[in-house]
Amino acid sequence: MVQKNPSAAGRPQEHRVTTALMEATLIELAENGFEGSTVAAIANRARTSKQAVYRRFGNKTDMIAAAVEHGLLSIRSTSPQRISVAEDLRQSLAGIVSSFQETPLGGAIRALVPHRDLQPITEALENAENDRRLVLRQIFIATPFETDMETRIDLLLGLIYFRLLIRNVPIGQNDIERAIYLVLGLVAPRDPAPHAGMPGI
Repeated sequence: MVQKNPSAAGRPQEHRVTTALMEATLIELAENGFEGSTVAAIANRARTSKQAVYRRFGNKTDMIAAAVEHGLLSIRSTSPQRISVAEDLRQSLAGIVSSFQETPLGGAIRALVPHRDLQPITEALENAENDRRLVLRQIFIATPFETDMETRIDLLLGLIYFRLLIRNVPIGQNDIERAIYLVLGLVAPRDPAPHAGMPGI
């Protein structure tokens, strides 16, 4: 989308530099915000030069959009295992939560909330959102929960987005499981046993 020289990025050294820039950009965003992140600082963190940045990206916003899209697509869930709807949802949501809480990705996206109307950032977030929703649709399709599945998806992703990206409040395994019980119309146990697994539904 924003990469200027895709063929160069295919060479091993170029690929290493591009990956380092993506990782450095997310860290800079998480630590210093959108305005505080500079091309020079990102290049320095990636142990490369500003020239290397501009060979790949037209400007800072394009590089940030590419880094966020790269980070979000890296948490793409595998196809549903069809263990149960609840368990497939748990695995998918746990992967998203883990990436947002345990890597710089969550802080980077949080820093972009006030800038989400910038076109490259809007596109990056929409592309990743479409990918996440596709995986969740695959879990709901051809099950008793297919009805209103878009609203069910909104509710599940809404928990993650609001808690982690707006309030910056951690989400635990029990939070994920209770949200799934509610969205599927089940009754969650008062004190679920840790790692007991989800019901076979």
